[in-house]
Amino acid sequence: MRASKRDHIVDAATALIRRDGVRAASIAKIIAASESSAGSVYHHFANKNEIVLAVARKALVEPLEATLAAQEGQALSPGTLLRLLSGAVVDGTVDSSLIVQLWAGAADEPQLGLIVREQMEGVRRRATAGLVTYLREQGVADAELRANLLAVLTMGQMMGLLAQRTMIPDFDQVAYLQAASRMLDAAALGRLPA
Repeated sequence: MRASKRDHIVDAATALIRRDGVRAASIAKIIAASESSAGSVYHHFANKNEIVLAVARKALVEPLEATLAAQEGQALSPGTLLRLLSGAVVDGTVDSSLIVQLWAGAADEPQLGLIVREQMEGVRRRATAGLVTYLREQGVADAELRANLLAVLTMGQMMGLLAQRTMIPDFDQVAYLQAASRMLDAAALGRLPA
């Protein structure tokens, strides 16, 4: 099936952002890279933030939501959750270098950061639901409260994995995942030393 013009624009913007970063991926460069007219780009997107949002949605949000949707209703320990999410990076479903560029762009542009965070809310909700189920099965009384914190901690570990995988050539992601999974699972059940 032939990709739509909108998809072609998003793909071109993805390549630009991956290579040059969000700030450098101007509308003019996106128009040129997608071999589109300005009218065509503005027909599909009101501004650059909408394009970056479409890139983030396609490259990050949708793959992570699909990964978690496949686990819907199941108990997910934080370690299991981290391994599931990192599996999307390891298998190439999520491009770690692109995600790092998107985060850098979101940090640089507060409005874009807010939009990306809003898009990631669905991922966080799905992650939290799996954690709540796990914690309830473990007899944790404050499962909802603890699951919210654990979802944030687990996503933070995922961000750490992405950043280190991108920046450190000999990064041992297997050792990182093992250690981070054990730490998160111990934290979930209150078994970390004080």
